[in-house]
Amino acid sequence: MKSIRSNIVSALAVGLVAFVVASCGDFKKSSVVNPPSTGSVDFSTYVSLGNSLTAGYQSGALYESAQEYSYPADIAKQAGVTQFEQPLISDPGIGGRMKILNLTGPVIGEDPAAGGAPLNSGLARPYNNLGIPGAVLYDMLDTSSFAAKAGPPRNNPFFQIVLRSPALGSSPVAQALALHPTFVSVWIGANDVLGYATSGGTVGILGPGSGPTDVATFTALYNQMMNALIAGAPNAKFILANIPNVAAIPFFTTVPAVVVNPATQQPVLNPQTGQPIPLIVYRHDASGNLYAGPADPQHDFILLTALDSLEAGVGIPTSVGGTGRPLPNQFVLDSYEYGIVSQAVQGYNQAISAIQASHPTKIALADIYTALNEFDQTGYEAQGIDLTSSYITGGAFGLDGVHPTSQGYAFIANIFIQAINKQFGANIPIVPISMVPSSIVIAPTGLSKIVWPEVRYSALEPVIRLLQARKY
Repeated sequence: MKSIRSNIVSALAVGLVAFVVASCGDFKKSSVVNPPSTGSVDFSTYVSLGNSLTAGYQSGALYESAQEYSYPADIAKQAGVTQFEQPLISDPGIGGRMKILNLTGPVIGEDPAAGGAPLNSGLARPYNNLGIPGAVLYDMLDTSSFAAKAGPPRNNPFFQIVLRSPALGSSPVAQALALHPTFVSVWIGANDVLGYATSGGTVGILGPGSGPTDVATFTALYNQMMNALIAGAPNAKFILANIPNVAAIPFFTTVPAVVVNPATQQPVLNPQTGQPIPLIVYRHDASGNLYAGPADPQHDFILLTALDSLEAGVGIPTSVGGTGRPLPNQFVLDSYEYGIVSQAVQGYNQAISAIQASHPTKIALADIYTALNEFDQTGYEAQGIDLTSSYITGGAFGLDGVHPTSQGYAFIANIFIQAINKQFGANIPIVPISMVPSSIVIAPTGLSKIVWPEVRYSALEPVIRLLQARKY
């Protein structure tokens, strides 16, 4: 786990001032002056399959000004693609877009859940970007009703918004093949484990009490999906992306597992030992038995959703002014649960790598897992842009702590582009991140002292429901 962010006051203050200044600039969309060489890849019909990470979902919602900078849209622009249709939704989008309401804290709230509306739903063919927020691997070939998924238990409107009608194809893969694609990017599988991880191990792929999609099932489904795509588009080239490590994203790394003085942002030390005082949490022992006790500061992850409870004193010992009540398990991804998550991710990534290795002239691999681990350690600095994985001030992740910002998606797009160039002999230029706007929404307000971020659980709830709903 990352070291305690003892300098969060100054970091947030400097980062938000920099954000306000940068946001006043005149940003232009990335453009390609000279036609790039795409090597052995034909980009005439580019289709992308995936989940919210493919759709361009940001800060708890899907909305047009973010979708314009989805990683597939970035790739399309850099490759000179002129026809790349996305299911655009007017700002502030659908889902409940999170925004900074006040810099004192800062306080984070949200726009109305249904604040936007589809803009081009009348397109007479499938979209090129078929990323569906909340989708899991199983959904890629599932032919059940798109509209039905808007009701219980999924409560997900995005299947109907993105896929619209079975007349265009009865599944995401069917709609992709209906376009007769020449190039396909696939980034799917993160939600097969994220629902479990973001629930602190309490809600899995089959609902409460279950775990992530098991590796054998994931492998079989992934092979089935790729066999269908390769058979349906025999002349197409593909790029697959693997699944990132949850320990590299701020939803899991922002809140330390120790008591922090909110005024100084310094850990509160035990006067006898001189060591930070751990939070009191519900966690599992090595055998998987749940108990109440001190958190393991080095190996337990306190989730972003815990901030409301911590502010009320839950998880904090009475000796330092807390309630003494343990932080509920749903707000803690402990070392036992993280082991389950890590094992699933490693298994998924082995399955994805095996598919790519079996078709080396047809399929490239974007190693997102390694790239984001490295980014978490070193950040990104180039062209006057300095991105890190820190919450709010890092610039790479939005306010939900899971999904990238527009600049974060540009970083992701460049991982894809570099893999395409290497595998297929292309020289597609990378996205100039300095030309991509910052995208955290901030309400007009005066700068004040920044302390600990105040994130209401209600603001995070829409994205949590999206990730944790029973999938099949």
